[in-house]
Amino acid sequence: MPEVNGNVSFENVRFSYPDTPDKVIIKNFSAEVKAGQKVAIVGPTGAGKTTMVNLLMRFFEINSGSISIDGTPISQLSRETVHNMFSMVLQDTWLFEGTVRENLVYNMEGISDESLERVCKACGLDKFVHTLPEGFDTVLSESVAISAGQKQLLTIARAMLQNAPMLILDEATSSVDTRTELLIQRAMDKLTKGRTSFVIAHRLSTIKNADLILVMRDGDVIESGNHETLMAKGGFYAELYNSQFDQAS
Repeated sequence: MPEVNGNVSFENVRFSYPDTPDKVIIKNFSAEVKAGQKVAIVGPTGAGKTTMVNLLMRFFEINSGSISIDGTPISQLSRETVHNMFSMVLQDTWLFEGTVRENLVYNMEGISDESLERVCKACGLDKFVHTLPEGFDTVLSESVAISAGQKQLLTIARAMLQNAPMLILDEATSSVDTRTELLIQRAMDKLTKGRTSFVIAHRLSTIKNADLILVMRDGDVIESGNHETLMAKGGFYAELYNSQFDQAS
């Protein structure tokens, strides 16, 4: 595909894992996502949120229905083509033993120091990098003290450098303090700007600004809309949101 705009369409998607064909995980999922929209997928554990993202990335093949990007069914594209359309920031951060530069650049070519500085500044990582003995050339090993929040910001900076037209974010702020969570949230907001983004949301307070919220339960989308619409409806989403808010207070 020459240029990816980021319109995504799910039509009557049905899915069960190959080893348990009788247990249908996604029953009849349909959704239209416009280019540049931020879409939050919410619901209780086991609702099918992560499965939806895995199907979009073609980690598994759907049983029936179709998933299309800019009108082309992903079944007609190679897996590599689909993967290259997305940057991913997952709940489990992964860094390898190598320099900060190698961890950020990963498999990309022609990344300048100016680009590295720019994304680190956007993520609020520039001060951390400048405190390291060798800056970008510091080897990340057990001897370098790095917090969970800094790891997450490094993976966000990596996704910014990748500059893919679409994003998948498995919200990863559960193991950090409130100040770091704000930093990560700010960096994620910059990362999602102008890109079609799918956010698997755990803390509902972080996705109030999503253009579209898909509420899943038992493999079905049972509600959809923005935060205000869904709260006014007083349904399952409002229940989920209020229960989290009660726990927080």
